[in-house]
Amino acid sequence: SSGINAEYGWEESLREDDRTPGSLPGSGSNSPTGSPLAIRRSNSDTKNQKRKPLGLNDVTSSQFARHLHCADFDMLAKVELHEYFSYFCRKKDPRYNLLKRHLDNWIAHWNRVTAWVTTEILRDESPRVRANKIEKLIEVAKALKQLFSFNMLYAFITGFNHCGVSRLKKTWEHVKPGSQRALNDLEELMSTMDNFRQYRKRLLSVPRTVCSIPLLSLILRDIEFLNVNSAKLKNGLWNFGKLRLIKNKISELERYKMIKPQNNIQIDDEIMAYCRN
Repeated sequence: SSGINAEYGWEESLREDDRTPGSLPGSGSNSPTGSPLAIRRSNSDTKNQKRKPLGLNDVTSSQFARHLHCADFDMLAKVELHEYFSYFCRKKDPRYNLLKRHLDNWIAHWNRVTAWVTTEILRDESPRVRANKIEKLIEVAKALKQLFSFNMLYAFITGFNHCGVSRLKKTWEHVKPGSQRALNDLEELMSTMDNFRQYRKRLLSVPRTVCSIPLLSLILRDIEFLNVNSAKLKNGLWNFGKLRLIKNKISELERYKMIKPQNNIQIDDEIMAYCRN
């Protein structure tokens, strides 16, 4: 990794003091020029070579987080605004599944990532090996936080909190205290307490010029809450107040599609496929 970074003359880092002044992680603007993301291997140089399947330890935490961020943004960008409305309000339409297919794909992607986090930890029997994987995944989650990739961050938190993982007492005893404190901080940020108050506060603080990905499950819950009211008033007239609130909530999502992930990130197709599957 360090050799590849030296080749590009750029040390990959998410630390504030290592970024170009005025740049932010995940920003679609003000990104350093000529500084592509250091990749694990060159696709063109090894396309004819037989390679072993990609594993978690083959990719740095920041590389993995950036590719997860890009994959999740691709899912978000494909969702049309009408799909959020159709998800709740057009269930009797014969084309219901077709009308929300991109939203369903985004939901399925989130579920796959959550299940992968849990499975990746549980596939090994050794508590020490499991602890090492947990520490690596926590580092990925920290990088996702820096990228304002809240949807993927919550997928990781959910995977960590799966009963099959949380009950591994001997494994957690091997996890470094620093990693456990970092995980506690991430869990506090994404806590459901007070209707996700900490997360909502953090999301509002993200500059509008920076790519951020909101929490999908909370988006759907907020829309469902607005949709509880009757579509018609007692006098038989349409409840335009309710429709206006739903429309405004859905319209807020459009701005997240406008700012793409940071420019000049060279994507490794194999890593991206790994993140998507």
